[in-house]
Amino acid sequence: MQALSAPEVVSVAGLSKWFGDHQVLSGVDLTVRAGERVVVCGPSGSGKSTLARCLNGLEPYEHGDVKVNGVHISPRIRHTELVRANIGMVFQQFNLFPHLSVLQNCMLAQAWVRKRTQAQAKAVALQFLEKVRLANKAHSYPSTLSGGQQQRVAIARALCLNPSVMLFDEATSALDPEMVQEVLEIMILLARDGMTMVCITHEMGFARAVADKVVFMEAGRIVQAAAPADFFGDRADPRIRKFLKQAL
Repeated sequence: MQALSAPEVVSVAGLSKWFGDHQVLSGVDLTVRAGERVVVCGPSGSGKSTLARCLNGLEPYEHGDVKVNGVHISPRIRHTELVRANIGMVFQQFNLFPHLSVLQNCMLAQAWVRKRTQAQAKAVALQFLEKVRLANKAHSYPSTLSGGQQQRVAIARALCLNPSVMLFDEATSALDPEMVQEVLEIMILLARDGMTMVCITHEMGFARAVADKVVFMEAGRIVQAAAPADFFGDRADPRIRKFLKQAL
């Protein structure tokens, strides 16, 4: 378990969000400390992905506060782009540029966001492609890769910006079952390296293996935030037991 003395990387207080008349987040409080691995789970429609998008400034919110590294984040704040540079986000869909090679996909944002030279960006890109075991695909195009490989490229691309936190929004849900494990292996590797991570996922085996904290959401609220031993224990909330029965 990450020490409580570690600095806060993500701080969410009283976060509420509506889509029209439908409230999707209701008073959410969440803290993620440096080096902590947090898994957010819950039934479909519980607000998990909306929470992720609010953390990255992709969705506005009506009430509450979101801070990353002590900086307030909201699409309405001018420096949000600078904050986003410190949050690596991996989506369900890979969102790679089809007309660019794997290497070029990993270099592009570095030039725009980190102002790196082409040589610097290439060196960093190759470093992280090696980390996700795809250096041999550097000059391939996304259409020639499997879904699992494309998602690993998306992870490498996010890592190239040297983010302080990695945010995974159902990173394996769009993959065929045989490709899920290869992506989870990379996520486990990042966790073991000490990367601060927030993972929206139904992969409870992953939660057992690497999470410091498991957060269960239902109807836009956090029902429980606990260490894996407590979350998967016999005293879990009945709603959690029902979810786990379906997920495991």
